[in-house]
Parts: sequence; C-alpha cells; structure tokens
Amino acid sequence: MKRQLVKLLYSVCSGIVLLILDFLSKYIANARLPFEKIQETFLPFLVFYRTHNTGYHFLFGRINNHFLWALAGMVFVSILIASLIHSLIKENLDRINFAVYAAILSLTIGATGNVLEILFAGHATDFFIFRPFPWPSNLCDQYINGILYIALPIIIIKSVIESIRRKRQTKEDQPTIEM
Repeated sequence: MKRQLVKLLYSVCSGIVLLILDFLSKYIANARLPFEKIQETFLPFLVFYRTHNTGYHFLFGRINNHFLWALAGMVFVSILIASLIHSLIKENLDRINFAVYAAILSLTIGATGNVLEILFAGHATDFFIFRPFPWPSNLCDQYINGILYIALPIIIIKSVIESIRRKRQTKEDQPTIEM
C-alpha cells in the first residue's frame, strides 16, 4: 500500500510538472512569437503559429460563454482526477493497469492548463502546428491526445483480452457431462 501511495505521489507530481511546462511554453510563446504569423522551423512538419483560442473548437464550432464552460470543465476534470486517485488507492490493480491509470492521471492534471488559462486569461494560447494537421495546438492538446489515442486504447485492448481469457477459463472449468 505504501509503495502505491509513493507511485501515486510521483504521478501527481509528474502531472504538476506537465502543467508547469504547459504554462511555461505558453508564456514563452506569448512573449516571443508574433501573433497569427507563421514562423517556419528547421523541422518540415512543425511551424510556430501563435493564436488565442477564445472558445472555438474545430469539432464543435463556436462556443459561447467560455467562462461558464471552463468552470464546468474544471468540475468535470476535478471529478475525473478524484476518481483516478481513488482507483489508484482503493482498487487492486495489476502493474500495467496501475501504470496506465497513473499516466492518465498525470496527463489529466497537465491537461487542465487550457481550462485554467481560459478561466484566468479568457483564452487558451495555441502556438504550433504539426503538419499535415491544419489547426494550431499546444502542450495541453498533446496531453489530451496521449490520453485518447494511447492510454485509453491500451485499457480497451487489455479489457478485451482479459474478457476473452475469462470466457476461455470459464469454459475450461465447466464440467463435461458424459452419457
């Protein structure tokens, strides 16, 4: 139990470091990059482009009342973080599940940067574009991508494999009736 609490503390601290990196990168971008002007880099797939996202999401369109949505987002994220911490402390997770849940916790804490920036500055700073994708992004967005496209698929695939394994085990454990 003590070992899990230490690992949980590492996960929370990692999340805080990710959050600080996000705020620091946005601070540097706001201080050094011109607003809404493309700056090429030596990497062909990366350009710098600083803009302020004030409530527009490329999937959902214009979102009004961004402050209210940001408050709702913080409530949701707080519940998610509390749920992850509870799972890490109370559930008997194997090493892989513990590591995945801890990574999701760290990334979720780091991903609160956009919501906090919207609450306090009224916008989120996006400052780079990964080609071929056309929209500007920031570190928080990449943390969310890590959760959605890496950690959650691992959980889903592992759950499917465990379900198949349990079904096979159940079939093997059932007695056969001979006539």
